[in-house]
Amino acid sequence: MKFAKLLSVVLFAVVLLTSVSYGQSISSGTARYEALGYNPFIKDASIDINRNPAWTTVYRNYAFGDLGRDVVNDFQLTDQFGAVNFGVSKDMSLGLVLNKFEDNWNDFKPYDSLLGISRPVVPLKVTLGWQMSPKFALGFAPYYAAWSSEQQFATTTDITKLSSSSLGATVGLLSKMEGGWIEGAVDAKFNSYKSDVTVGTTNTVQNNQGGMNLSFFTRGFFTVNKSMGLNLVPYLAFNTSSWNPVATPTTAGYPDNQYSTMNFAGGIGVNMPVFDQGLLAGGLSFAYSSYSDKSALSSGRNLTNTVFVLPAFNLGLEWPLTDWMTGRVGYSRAVASVKNNRETTVGTVVTTYTKGTQVSSPDQTITTGLGFHFNRFSLDGTVGEKFYHDGIYILSGKTTSLFGMLSASYNFGK
Repeated sequence: MKFAKLLSVVLFAVVLLTSVSYGQSISSGTARYEALGYNPFIKDASIDINRNPAWTTVYRNYAFGDLGRDVVNDFQLTDQFGAVNFGVSKDMSLGLVLNKFEDNWNDFKPYDSLLGISRPVVPLKVTLGWQMSPKFALGFAPYYAAWSSEQQFATTTDITKLSSSSLGATVGLLSKMEGGWIEGAVDAKFNSYKSDVTVGTTNTVQNNQGGMNLSFFTRGFFTVNKSMGLNLVPYLAFNTSSWNPVATPTTAGYPDNQYSTMNFAGGIGVNMPVFDQGLLAGGLSFAYSSYSDKSALSSGRNLTNTVFVLPAFNLGLEWPLTDWMTGRVGYSRAVASVKNNRETTVGTVVTTYTKGTQVSSPDQTITTGLGFHFNRFSLDGTVGEKFYHDGIYILSGKTTSLFGMLSASYNFGK
């Protein structure tokens, strides 16, 4: 709630400090992305800037963020972040993204929770953009988050020191060409934790080796029918990480396994205008992911999990309901072949092998949303199925939240 208030104050201050003349709002954010079917074939200022900082040269003088989702109580939301990007000169842009988690920390669970270590907090990302030429832009975005805790008992020499951190950066390119553009971004982050515990004269240190997460993303946008405004949108994405926990002394009983993940995805779709100022975007994708958990000892467990997704459909439609309100509907569905192999070696080898077909969660198959535009300001939200089922309070007497995820943005450019 405090962050939501802070973001509201920032946006209000931007309104006061900039021109009050008429300007165009630019809808963007997680709420728009989800309402349009988690769609990789759309352009979205917030999503694009966070994935590829070269887009900061396009969306200059722009404030954006997520107000949050998932009601914790009547006064709080989660998954909040705020960002702003300024055009500091003709060719340079400088921005800041606060509280947006982009690390690979979930790969470290459950060992961080077993040790009492928390995820790095208050992530900070600085965005830099350089328009090197009319057709070529470069972006750079360093990222840092950290957490620490220290506890010492006054009557003893026992002391516990815990810490975690994520450090990395994203480098992005954006190249405009005849009839379209192509982009690419590489992101690398180093995630680490440490538990340093001294009890009496015994000191035990538990931390991780590796912890690097490397990802790559590229996408094209090519006009194939100018009269219809029909654009072809192919994309590829890759992500890999590996790490293993270590302990000193090694007799501490700390997990010895080595872990690695790999994800690969790609697809092709279309993007075109409809209903005057509306948008239709959708396409077909595939994906492959693997997770490996292998013991470094002769006795232990070896786990392997692979998932192959084909087909995965994403479809999104947005159109202006009025001059100040936009309607959105999306569809997303995927079919996956899943294989799991578990080998346990304790005296004798016991192997369990399973495979089957799964589908994506039906809860998010159809998504809807609304966008509200007031001069340069835009407020976008997802609308859950339960609201349509129960209706508004004045008619049904049932208390139901209108929005699930909420995003906001303000375009203070000329």
